[in-house]
Amino acid sequence: MKTKTIVKVLVGVIVIGGGLGYFMFQAIQSSWSYYYLVDDFVEDFTAKGPAAEVSSLRVFGEVKPDSVTRDLEKTLLTFTLAGSKNELPVQYKGSVPDNFTEGRNVVVQGRLDKTGVFQAKTLMTKCESKYSAKDE
Repeated sequence: MKTKTIVKVLVGVIVIGGGLGYFMFQAIQSSWSYYYLVDDFVEDFTAKGPAAEVSSLRVFGEVKPDSVTRDLEKTLLTFTLAGSKNELPVQYKGSVPDNFTEGRNVVVQGRLDKTGVFQAKTLMTKCESKYSAKDE
């Protein structure tokens, strides 16, 4: 009788511990989410074709001047993300951060579609006041 109880408790501890370990791993892994530079992304992922379509990735670059178009009815923003050598067309549907402007560095998170347009689900802008040197 004692052996069955010990086995049940041991199995319960393993199941609960495994579940907690899995959730902790997922939480930590989401904070490890690095981003690609536009040039690296274009060279690495556009060459892969359909394999890049299923991945959710972050890409960092500068919003190319004169590339931004907004459709207020559809809350659709399209722009080009520029690197030093390559460019990436981006579509974003949702609310746009207040400090989003042409020439600003941004990070977009999403996936590359079949047409080669990056479909962003998240748009993050760099806050200049937090990262620039303070004048005294």
